[in-house]
Amino acid sequence: LGAKEPERKALPGGGEEWAFTFKNDLRFQDDPCFPGGKGRAITAKDVEYSFKRMADPKNNCPVASFFEDKVVGWKEYGAAFDIGGPKHYDDAMSGVAVDPADPYTIRVKLSQPYPQLRYLMAMHFTTPQAREAVERYGRDDYAFHPVGCGPFKLTEYKPKQRILLEVNPNRHKDYYPSDGASEEDKKNGWLDDAGKQLPLTDKIVFSIVKESTASWNLFLQGYLDAAGVNNNNYQQVVAQNGGLSDRMKERGISLKRDPEVNVYYAAFNMEDPTFGGYDEKHKKLRQAISLAIDAEEYIQLIAQGNGQKAEWLIPPGVAGSDEKYKNPYRATNIEKAKQLLAEAGYADGNDPQTGRKLVLHYDNSNITAASQQQTALVQRQIERIGIKVESRATTSNQFQERLLKGEHQFIFYGWFADYPDPENFVFLLYGPNKKPGPNSASYKNLEYDKLFEQMRAMDDGPARQAIIDKMRAISVEDCPWIPIYHRLSMGINYNWLKNTMAHPIANDLAQYRRVDAPLRARRQAEWNSPVYFPVIFVLAALALSILPAWRVVQKRINRRLRQGGKES
Repeated sequence: LGAKEPERKALPGGGEEWAFTFKNDLRFQDDPCFPGGKGRAITAKDVEYSFKRMADPKNNCPVASFFEDKVVGWKEYGAAFDIGGPKHYDDAMSGVAVDPADPYTIRVKLSQPYPQLRYLMAMHFTTPQAREAVERYGRDDYAFHPVGCGPFKLTEYKPKQRILLEVNPNRHKDYYPSDGASEEDKKNGWLDDAGKQLPLTDKIVFSIVKESTASWNLFLQGYLDAAGVNNNNYQQVVAQNGGLSDRMKERGISLKRDPEVNVYYAAFNMEDPTFGGYDEKHKKLRQAISLAIDAEEYIQLIAQGNGQKAEWLIPPGVAGSDEKYKNPYRATNIEKAKQLLAEAGYADGNDPQTGRKLVLHYDNSNITAASQQQTALVQRQIERIGIKVESRATTSNQFQERLLKGEHQFIFYGWFADYPDPENFVFLLYGPNKKPGPNSASYKNLEYDKLFEQMRAMDDGPARQAIIDKMRAISVEDCPWIPIYHRLSMGINYNWLKNTMAHPIANDLAQYRRVDAPLRARRQAEWNSPVYFPVIFVLAALALSILPAWRVVQKRINRRLRQGGKES
């Protein structure tokens, strides 16, 4: 929505001010919350309102922690809602204000440099929001009746059934790109729609199908354009060579593997008396377990091969990652693991205090048969060095509650980037971010924290990379985490769905999708044409079963008629 690149300048005392200027032809969608039902023009005041909503504690904004220690006056403004209530939205927010000389420019003052603000301003939390809509529908109902300015508007939402989006007549005019593709991409048709106004479809229906079997059957019938690949359909989709199976090819289906900006990992609770702690004994205990876990086996058996082994937090493609780096505790080595275990005081996995096997409690939500395969693999890998692994499986809600309370001991978890900056990964081990923040290990190393605070204020470059390398060395040695893998997304779609190129971060790809509706209709008709033979067979069988009874009835009728004729 920006009209130009944001301006950034330093402020006295070490802070900085950002200025974001928005396009002056943006409008909200038509909605009854506006006079006459017509969407009004959008100004920077609508973004200022979005900031105030994030600071309102009642909204429990999940990214509030990104702002509260950086935006000037954030905490004070949020605290004042206890006294002012809803009317507090009329009050000024000292660190966020509309430029008095330009109603389309908003200025954000920070107490410290924060390059990541440019990413946060591209997220839906900071998108323009209409105060009229929030006040008309209420905080709860507004979630199911959003009023925006994007390419689509929500026209129907049936919980657990479907979501319907239709083109927004008030959308800003935007067009399919005309460049940026390689020659190979051009041959594959990625620029066939170059220059066309977006979106390329008038309506999108998201069908919510809970049962994976039902969803897969709908896809095979052609009633769903795309589907994910999981344990239930993997054997049907993927051939032994890793490519698409012949059956899928015959139906005009394409298989796509795309990188994602994520990391999956195992984590210890660093506040746990047995497996937490920062002395050499506890470090070696965690390092031994790390050496026992085979990421490659995990990727092949649990992730169907769709992943890349992780050496640390930051995934490939994000600044700060180092493809040459090898984590010394992630090269599976059972003998070395047993040696470290003995040095930690647990020779052969025996606890000298109890005389029994040391027990590691694996907290998880693997309560289905499929997910329990993951539990069994984790148990088998760790137990081969002598430690006993006990699964504490609960529902997802109970698992999260245990995690928030710090009652876990060992978990498998994952993180998907909010924005493509190394800060969004290394902050997972930042001490002040312990639960209920994203630091699920409750890891706290003062040297690491100091380096993090220095790094997050820097732009990408050799100096920032050097600090990240130091942070990596510290956390790898402490071993609060066992990095497992960076997952690849795996999906399939029919050839009537066009422009399916993925993006590792962006979520606005629906506007580029196009459907060859006639081809889809023909395929649906072919694959779901009525089959009359079973009906005919049943009717014939029914007729044959009735025929003997009909003959008996006819014989009785004829017999009575003959007897009646004699009596007359």
